[in-house]
Amino acid sequence: MVMRDLLFNRIHWLQGLLLALLLATTQVQAATFSASVDRKEVAERDTFNLMLRYSEQVGFGSPDLTPLQNDFQVLNQQRSNQFRSVNGKTESFTEWTLTLTPKRNGKLTIPPIRFENQQTQPITINVRELSADVKAQIAKEFFFDTEISQQDNYYVQGQILYTEKLYYSVSHEDATLSEFKVTDALVQPLGDVRQYTTVVDGQRLGVYERRFAIFPEESGELVIPGQRFSARISNPYDRWSRGRQGSAVSKPITLQVKPIPQDYPQAPWIPAENLSISETFSTPPQQWVAGEPVTRTLILTAKGLPGSQLPAIALPVVDNLRYYPDQTQQNEQSSDEGLTGTSEQSIALVPGSSGRILLPEIRIPWWNTRSGTLEYAVLPAHSIQVKPAKGAVASSQTAEPVTNNSDADAMEQPGDSAGTSTTNNGSAGELFFWQLAVAVLVLSNGLLLLLWWHARRTAQTRPAATDSERNRTMRKKR
Repeated sequence: MVMRDLLFNRIHWLQGLLLALLLATTQVQAATFSASVDRKEVAERDTFNLMLRYSEQVGFGSPDLTPLQNDFQVLNQQRSNQFRSVNGKTESFTEWTLTLTPKRNGKLTIPPIRFENQQTQPITINVRELSADVKAQIAKEFFFDTEISQQDNYYVQGQILYTEKLYYSVSHEDATLSEFKVTDALVQPLGDVRQYTTVVDGQRLGVYERRFAIFPEESGELVIPGQRFSARISNPYDRWSRGRQGSAVSKPITLQVKPIPQDYPQAPWIPAENLSISETFSTPPQQWVAGEPVTRTLILTAKGLPGSQLPAIALPVVDNLRYYPDQTQQNEQSSDEGLTGTSEQSIALVPGSSGRILLPEIRIPWWNTRSGTLEYAVLPAHSIQVKPAKGAVASSQTAEPVTNNSDADAMEQPGDSAGTSTTNNGSAGELFFWQLAVAVLVLSNGLLLLLWWHARRTAQTRPAATDSERNRTMRKKR
């Protein structure tokens, strides 16, 4: 009995220790520490926010901010612990919000920040010198400063970045800013209106900032109209006063938009800063089987274009291969650098029989709006050996010898294609740890079951032995 109890206690202790180690390992792996900023383009002495997020609740302690002191001044710091539940998925984290101002102009780097054996990725901030126009208007209560992304090479349907800043030096209420519209152009806002402070010649000013991406729909003259701001300037010394009205109007901007160049090929017009094409396969090319469908997804990514302006990719006819197009998904993401559009076009491919199939090269022309040159996004050809279906007789094409074609061999190597999707199942050490954990749990449960069975059998046997001894004792007395 004593030995059995010791075994039971030891096994329970081992199970508890193992579960505690598993939970601790999971928590350590889940903890992350990241950094982000509300904008990467600032003017000298502007303020901006740096957000540091740790993916667990923090009761004590804070990140080491010493690395920031070289190029930035920390004006304010706030910490918040948050817990969210969205669609059944819970999220708990601690976030520090820092208000920073740069100490000098140029490209500055927010270095990695450390906390709890974790560190953030560096972030580059571009600090520009204030324009002479801003310094000349510093005496005004309200004034505009507008900026266009580039000075030349505006093309029809190409992206034009517009930045508008309204500076103010007085307290005000009931502020209104005109709606931004441009005739014969598609306009998309790049985020919400930002509000921050800056220092110009020793005077602190408030700033409202708006950013837009403009896509002209016609060539020729494009006019960006002047914007109007109005507000009621309050009197801090007379709370009964209704104040007075203040306003400011920006100057209109006129641009010349170029048409589609004459030497552009007979293909959909794609004006962008960059265009790339990639692909994924639901089944690796080395595992294609005749008659079994494979989903091929072609992904176009364009910097400086919304996803809605990316055309569908025309696929050439391939012998022994049937196409079943699926829906195309188009999306875009906005940042200080404008829009980045994506288009994902999925097609189901069904090989008719075994043998070698050649997926031709895909070349998509596009116009580089920065350099004003014609370029091509290229997806290389694929040479794929299709296996015969199970139980089927291989076709004559299967007997075709495989040559030492470097391109074909490269395509048949797993993960060699830049667009082929791969799956990472974790490191071998993590896999071994989990396999060992499961094995120990199964072994401990087996020992518990064996001890329980042995104890039950012993309990059932003892009464029978006691009854037989009792009967022998009664016969002896008779």
